[in-house]
Parts: sequence; structure tokens; C-alpha cells
Amino acid sequence: MSKTLKHAALEPVDLIIVGGGMVGLTAACALKDSGLHVVVVERSEPVVRKSLDRDCRVSAIVLGNVRILQGLGVWDHITDVEPMRSMKIWDDQRSGGIRFDASELGSGERSEEALGYLVENSKLQAELLKVFHQHDSLELCCPVSIESVTWKSEHVEVTLDDGQGFSAPLIIGADGAHSWLREQAEVGCYSHDYGQKGIVATVRPQMNHHGVAFQRFLPTGPLAMLPMSDGLCSIVWSAKNEEADRLMALDGIAFLEDLNLTFGPVLGRIEAVGERAAFPLVARLARHMVRHRMALIGDAAHTIHPLAGLGVNLGLRDAMVLAQEIADAKRFKEDFGELDVLNRYMKQRLPDVLSLLASMEGFHRLFTHNWPGLPELRGLGMRLIGNSGPIKQLLMQNSTGLNLPVPKQIS
Repeated sequence: MSKTLKHAALEPVDLIIVGGGMVGLTAACALKDSGLHVVVVERSEPVVRKSLDRDCRVSAIVLGNVRILQGLGVWDHITDVEPMRSMKIWDDQRSGGIRFDASELGSGERSEEALGYLVENSKLQAELLKVFHQHDSLELCCPVSIESVTWKSEHVEVTLDDGQGFSAPLIIGADGAHSWLREQAEVGCYSHDYGQKGIVATVRPQMNHHGVAFQRFLPTGPLAMLPMSDGLCSIVWSAKNEEADRLMALDGIAFLEDLNLTFGPVLGRIEAVGERAAFPLVARLARHMVRHRMALIGDAAHTIHPLAGLGVNLGLRDAMVLAQEIADAKRFKEDFGELDVLNRYMKQRLPDVLSLLASMEGFHRLFTHNWPGLPELRGLGMRLIGNSGPIKQLLMQNSTGLNLPVPKQIS
């Protein structure tokens, strides 16, 4: 798409990132010492929706991605986070269940404190912004919208609605599931609408969670209770659209009654719930993660069912792998907007992305059907995995990102 413009001359920069959320900022911060001039374009200031005085939107950052954030100099400044020391999963009211414990992650005498940490999205974004603003080579244009983007053979041109304009060898789309940049590039998506919504809120249970995350699989979708500081929990309740709409229409007292009946007395009675939000659950995969002079990362490239809480973790890994490919290309004087370079990023990321998409789809189908004999088979499978030792440890190391070939710092 291109328009006739009455703007100042385009400023040449090295990289344009569309989207200043957690994933876009991670990509920029990863390149802070690369010598590249990176411009991030974000159309709006972040809006924080509070629930019991906590951000309603949270992310379970797995241990491998904690290491990434440590390498960026971000993690040590994030306070008031609760380690997820273990996770208990069970199948509705049936006997099948499994527990993953951080102590099983290590080998020999070495053990880990946590599988990951639950972080309020706004806090993580704020700390990324602090690191971002410490580097003159990183530039943020916000709030501002893109008027046009034009792809040329050797660069891409972007003009903003405030009169600014930039040209760069590469543009990165980190602008979410409904990516404007992806649409402008005419890149379609494979998608699967689950016919569900995810309800998120902060709750206060009667008993302390002790750093344990709980997930109960129901015929209508999973209900997760994730540990926060001060004894609070964040819920992610996936339910069919009609049921989700009914739950959202309830007042706080009635919603608590349904929540207590559904989750059960594992943490005693859930005594308080903050403001709720709901969002549709749709799995997506861009038909092309890269095009000439364009790469997609995070939700712009893929979205998955939140039952494992791994969506933002995929995006952070995208950002780091792409940043490393860009830094390597610069070092060897390659044009990092060319498909030869961008395909290296895509080939590294597709196995991780496709395996998680397939796993989440498989889990969703497995736990939302009750064909004869299937509940018993699910229970047997969970017990076998729980007692499998090395197989269980390998599964945990992969799900926490510890085994994946993702750089923790850009070299």
C-alpha cells in the first residue's frame, strides 16, 4: 500500500519495528549493543486494566525466557513476582492427574527454584522500556500510527501520521494477532476459532498457594489458577462462548459462586475476585513468517490456545532468534532484509512454533471430548508420564525453554 505523501524526506535507519509491546521491545533491546539504529513505532500508550489492584493481563514467563530477560538486563529489576515452583494438573473430577515440580528440572545436585514466574504484563513492559530508553540507538515513536508502508527492492519506506518518515532494510511486525503490517503485506493466516473465550481476573483464595499453579481440565475448557505474590492468584478460565458470556454477565458474588463450584476446595474458598476481562480464543499461523524485507514475530506470526500459558514465551524466543540473525548478518556484511537471512530465522523458529501449535490443539481435543474410554485413557496417560522419570524431565525442560537453541544474549 502506498499513498501520495506531503512529508519530510525519509530518514534512513537500520530497522523498523511495528509494535511496542513486550515482544517488539524485546527485539529492540536485544539489539541495543549492535550499533544499529532501531525505530519502534507504537500507535498507543499502554492501557492497564486493574483487577484487585493488579494488572488483569499476566504472563507466565518460563525459566528459559527468564534467562533471556536476565541477559537483556531486565529481569533483575522486576519485583513482586511469584515463582511457580510446581504445577498440578487434573482431569475434571476423575482420578487422572500429574504434578510437575521445579526440583525435577535439574540434573545431579543442581535443581531449579521455579518452572517460571507469573509477571504482570505492564510491569514487564515498563522494565523493557527502561532498558530501551538507556540506549540512544533505540528510538520510540509513540503514540503514532503508520500512514503507509512501501516495499522497494533494497529497502522499505514507512510514513507516520505525525509527518515523520523512515526507510530501512527491514521492517518487523510485532503488532499483535490482528497485525496491520501483516495485512499490508497481504499475508494470510491459517486459523482455528475454538469457539471459546478466555476469562482473566485476579482472585484471592482462602489458603496460600505456596507457589503452586493449578490447572483443571473441564469438558468446556481448562481453568487455570496461577500463583501471584501476597497470596493472590490469576485465573484463566477458558469456556465456550455462550458460557463465557454468561459468566461475564454475572455480578462478582455470583461469579465467585460459579468459580468455587468449578475449581473446588483445593485452596479453600475463593473469597474475592477483581475486574474480569474476556478475549476470544483463536489459533493462528501466518502463511509466511517472512517476506522480502519483512519478518513477523510474536502474535503477528502465531497465536496459540492459552491452556499452557506459552504464547508470549514463543514471541520472546522469536525476538531473540531474529535479533541474533540480524546481528550476525551485520557482522558478515550481509543484507539482513534479504530472504536468505530471514529464512534462517524462520527455519529455526518453525519447529518450536509448530510443535506447540500441534500440542495445544491435541490437548484441547483430548480434554474436551468424552468418547467412551477416553477419560480413563487420559488418566492412565498422565499417570504414566508422571512416573516416567527421564521422559517427564525432558518434557519439562522443553516446555520451559531450557533445551531450545535460543540465544540468551546477542553476541
